[in-house]
Amino acid sequence: MQRKGFSFFNFKLPQIPPEDRGKSLTQLLKEESERWKEHMKKKKEDGSSALPAKYFYRALMLFQCPSQLYVVLYYIIPYLFEDEWARYYFGILCWFFAINGIANWLCVMLYDPSFPMSRDKPFFSLKRAWENPPDRFNPLIHESAQQNGSTVYDMLEKDGLPWQYCNKCQIHVPPRSHHCKFCRRCILKRDHHCVKVGNCIGFNNQRYFIMLTFYAIIVGCLGGCCTFIYLKNVYWVNEAESWTDLIPPVAIYRTIFGSTHLHNCFLVIHVYIEPLFGLFGIFYFTTQMSIVLEGKTMYEVAKKRPVTNTNTISRNLKSVFGDFWALNFLFPMTIIFRQRDDGIHWDGLKYDHNANKKLEGVII
Repeated sequence: MQRKGFSFFNFKLPQIPPEDRGKSLTQLLKEESERWKEHMKKKKEDGSSALPAKYFYRALMLFQCPSQLYVVLYYIIPYLFEDEWARYYFGILCWFFAINGIANWLCVMLYDPSFPMSRDKPFFSLKRAWENPPDRFNPLIHESAQQNGSTVYDMLEKDGLPWQYCNKCQIHVPPRSHHCKFCRRCILKRDHHCVKVGNCIGFNNQRYFIMLTFYAIIVGCLGGCCTFIYLKNVYWVNEAESWTDLIPPVAIYRTIFGSTHLHNCFLVIHVYIEPLFGLFGIFYFTTQMSIVLEGKTMYEVAKKRPVTNTNTISRNLKSVFGDFWALNFLFPMTIIFRQRDDGIHWDGLKYDHNANKKLEGVII
């Protein structure tokens, strides 16, 4: 009677397809490399290549926020400050930074930056006949079966900026709106797609992104310095056996097998992550604030769009942060002080259409 079950001698290697027989190993590797490149190119075009980074950075934030707050409150602050009141006030300050950072991070993800996919545009109005005489006639409406009769110019402003038609979303979108291949929709006043938060930065969430980078600078730089001091003066002196204990995989291994405490493992990991948070915060905060002061977007700067903004610096700040914009550095001011603009009409902004003639009608 034959026994059932797995047998090592029944194992068979995968067979080479008939079309690949006779080819050298170099040819097979080259063809496989070409297929891999084509696969990655398709993923990049449809936007699915950004999904791993999105989930990685969100998981990193979910680990970093509670673990860093834990080690700071229970280990770093008691070590740095002997006075009880100093520990108390510094702990409140840490909670303030943590709550603001998490709140702005959630607002960046939860506030939808896209333009609603609707063909109904109730804010359009047509000029009356005597305001558009035949001798100076400009076609303000362009109708076709594809465009569904939607207007392509904003009629509420005398020198309104042109709307553009998105072939992918099949709707007209306001000025400064562009299609994102990662989000797969048109973003209102699109600035850029940030893989570190997993979605686009636009009109509705740019202020929260800037504040998130501001608190990343504080938490990253200040937290990194305090963590380094604690590891140098406490962990290295009392528990570390060699320099390899400062390598995260080694610290995790020692923690699993009980050779060191959990908070020391957190500290070793944080001493690498926190400086990166600080550097990313400095880069994005300085970049965002510079383009906000100019009244432009990162997309317009990167694509060299001929945008002219005649507004004052204060007006540009209020367009992003709302009135009393400085209070946004203390806590999100969404409900009390709304933004000056609506993401559709842009006073003081003009395009040089002659210089931008090659890009006319193109949605990128």
